[in-house]
Amino acid sequence: MKKEQKEVGLKKQLGTVQILLYGIGTMLGAGIYVLVGKVAGYAGTLAPLSFLMAGVLAGLTAYSYSLLAPRFPKSGGEIVYVVKAFNSKRLATLVGWGVILTGFISAAAIIKGFVGYLDVFIEIPDPWVITVTMTLLCILAIWGISESLNVIGLITLIEVGGLLFVIFVADIDLDKFTSQFSEMFIAAPGYDIFAVFQGAFLAFYAFVGFEDLANVAEEVKDPKKSMQIAIMGSLFIALFLYILVAIVAVLSLPLDELSTTNAPMADIIAHKGQHYAYIISLISLVAVLNGVLAQVIMGSRVLYGMAGQNSAPKMFHQVHKKFRTPMQATIAMAIGIVVLAVFIPIVQLANATSYVIISVFVMVNLSQTKLAFMDYGKKCWWNRKFVFPLLAALLCIVFLAYKVLAVS
Repeated sequence: MKKEQKEVGLKKQLGTVQILLYGIGTMLGAGIYVLVGKVAGYAGTLAPLSFLMAGVLAGLTAYSYSLLAPRFPKSGGEIVYVVKAFNSKRLATLVGWGVILTGFISAAAIIKGFVGYLDVFIEIPDPWVITVTMTLLCILAIWGISESLNVIGLITLIEVGGLLFVIFVADIDLDKFTSQFSEMFIAAPGYDIFAVFQGAFLAFYAFVGFEDLANVAEEVKDPKKSMQIAIMGSLFIALFLYILVAIVAVLSLPLDELSTTNAPMADIIAHKGQHYAYIISLISLVAVLNGVLAQVIMGSRVLYGMAGQNSAPKMFHQVHKKFRTPMQATIAMAIGIVVLAVFIPIVQLANATSYVIISVFVMVNLSQTKLAFMDYGKKCWWNRKFVFPLLAALLCIVFLAYKVLAVS
């Protein structure tokens, strides 16, 4: 009689610092290093305000995640939240595929930013760069979650150092900042406030990343202790850095130049010396890769979790016996990212990510709202665990409705 083989699962090995740096790295790589100029293209000198608005919306949703992730520490977290709150497998599956789609689109947008910074040094056909880079990142992600997050953590420290380097080298005059403060944070009469919302919608993409932490919760040693610190901490650190760099960007470059650049960090300090531009371009190259690797890890965990609940092909629930990582799911993510990155423009990718992820956020916030109502009954109206998620869900819906109406 054959011995029953025990299923190999994901390994619990991640600590608080590792996942905090993972969250920061995911957001920074996708946001400031690639999109600050594009946000300024919509919002003009009010780009810092757009980042602030996007950060407030993201922060309310991050609060919902910080409550749900420790409570249900599973891969494919959003799927579990929706099932627990609404008992609907069909709805949960739809949300799960939305998260996976976000991973595909987001990573494709980020890797196109990588190509933009690589062009500062050498011009190689985009498809070659994208394919080779994704192959290497896929191998790293399969090698191990702890190894991958250690690499991400190291790169995150480099990313933060790079942003501080830009702020320091740009050397913005404090008098200039004071005199132009209102132009960056207070819309003047007659100014197109809708342009600021357009910028905020695109800037929201820069905060995509904190939700990825929920999908590695199954591999965290102590999720009840670590998840809240990592989710909220990474968001606040990213928001602070985003606003600082957005201020430096609009004070350093003419708007027409800022809105068209593919390498904003390099252009901000290029006038101080070309060697500075090369340094920050090199840092940006590494930083952008961080965001791609993080999305590959997140998407593969969601696909793994969905396959485990029979909402995706069962082959994606297989774990490599030696590395204890979902190899087939990781390879599928890498292939999808390459296809999107080669054929779709970056702004379209970023906007598409925002549409999908905000829709997912609506469901996550409503899940926390429903669970809080189940926990506290009529007393929930006085409880922040109900009120903040409900507010976040409503704001996400308003944000989506505005964008749809603005486009039409």
